[in-house]
Parts: sequence; structure tokens; C-alpha cells
Amino acid sequence: MAIEFFNDGTHRCVRFDDLTDPEDVQANQFLIIHGEKGMLLDPGGTKLYSKLVAEVSKYIPLQKLEYLFLSHQDPDVGAGLNGYLLITDAKICVPQVWERFIPHFSTKSFAKDRVMVIPDRGMRLKLDGAEIVLLPAHFLHSPGNIQVYDTVSKTLFSGDLGASLLPAENAYPIVKDFDAHIKYMLGFHQRYLASGQVCQRWAAMARQLDIERIVPQHGAMFEGKAMVKQFIDWIAQLKCGVDLLDEKDWYQIPQ
Repeated sequence: MAIEFFNDGTHRCVRFDDLTDPEDVQANQFLIIHGEKGMLLDPGGTKLYSKLVAEVSKYIPLQKLEYLFLSHQDPDVGAGLNGYLLITDAKICVPQVWERFIPHFSTKSFAKDRVMVIPDRGMRLKLDGAEIVLLPAHFLHSPGNIQVYDTVSKTLFSGDLGASLLPAENAYPIVKDFDAHIKYMLGFHQRYLASGQVCQRWAAMARQLDIERIVPQHGAMFEGKAMVKQFIDWIAQLKCGVDLLDEKDWYQIPQ
């Protein structure tokens, strides 16, 4: 089901949250529209392609897509890229670290002159006049990871940060009880994020933004400033990745 979670008449934000097959890891795809132009975020793999094209077409003509944004290199982010290059003229926004991986996702001639490389420190771009901020979020979880902050809706599209793995029979689109929601985030964040130091640096950056909602690539979104603050405070104190090496004791030769 598509959820239009922001619409002021000129600017719209849409989440597609049910296009993955039941046996696959659930993933969200996002569409930002301002005026007559659109930006599609982390469009997913080949299995989602035809479904997402059909859904996006209900909101905007595909030729009006100006940007295809890939937050990092995972196949659930952009493995279906080739199809979009065939039917749109959109530019591919990709982190600098992963630029050379684009040929693995698409035919080289299709991507030629259409790649917009996002530097490690991020950048700003215009979507039909609206400012979109591409924020560095390295090692959360990818070494070259970029998030999107929409200045109009004040939405932070956080990629895998904030992801939750909800049971299908108990899935919900918006987090209502943060403490009860932690159990669906904790294992993923402890294993996939690099370290608590990185989380602290991200939290310091995020606190400088005026954020109304955080919407991850997987699971439920955090709506409202109070819930956003709870998430940022939680991630700032999280021990994860290399912080847990002594506890996990992985570096031993298998017997």
C-alpha cells in the first residue's frame, strides 16, 4: 500500500511499503515530488521493478523523474537500476565510494553521462526548486552511505539506519511505542553498524537538523519531533559493531 505522508499541494512524499514478496526482507521505497519533478529513493531490485513502476506512475509520469538515488551498494537498494535507465532520463545519484559499482547494476552505455557522484561530505541539489540535502552517514552501515534530508517536508530518509524487522503478522507503518519497538531494531543495528563512535557523530549532526520524521528503508517510520528525539538519543548511546568484539569473540580459528 502506498502511503502519502506529506502533501502541501506542491510537495509530496510517498512511501511504498508492501511490494516485496512475503519471504523476502521487507523494504520501503520512497518518492519525493516537487512541482513537476520527482526523485525516487532506493528503488530496489529487479523483483520490485515492474510493481514499483506501476505504483510510481500513479503519482508522476516516469519521464518526470529527475533523480534516482542510491544510498549505498546493497542489491535491495538498486539492483533494478537498469530498467529505470531504459524508461527515464533520470540522473543516478550515487555515493563516491560506490560509483565504480554502477556497471554491475546496469548496462554501461545506459549509465553513460547520467551518474551524479555524491562526494563523501555530501552535497545539496535542487528538485524543481526544492532543496534536497544529501548527508554523509558513512559506516551506517555501508562505508559509503548517504542519507536524504528533504528541507520542505523536514523528512530524513535514513536508509538502513533505524531499520526494523517487523513480523509480517504484526507490522505497523508508524512507531507508537518506542521502547516496545527497540527489540525489532536492536539485533540489526548491533550487527550491521560499525561502532558506537560513528553513531555518536551521526547523532550530533542529526540534532542540528529540523526533523519532523525519520523514515528508514526497512520497517516503521518515526513520526513527530518527540519520537525523532527518542531515536537519536537511543542511537547515540548504542554499542554496536566493533564495540562488541570482546563479547562476540569471533576472531578464532574454527575447530
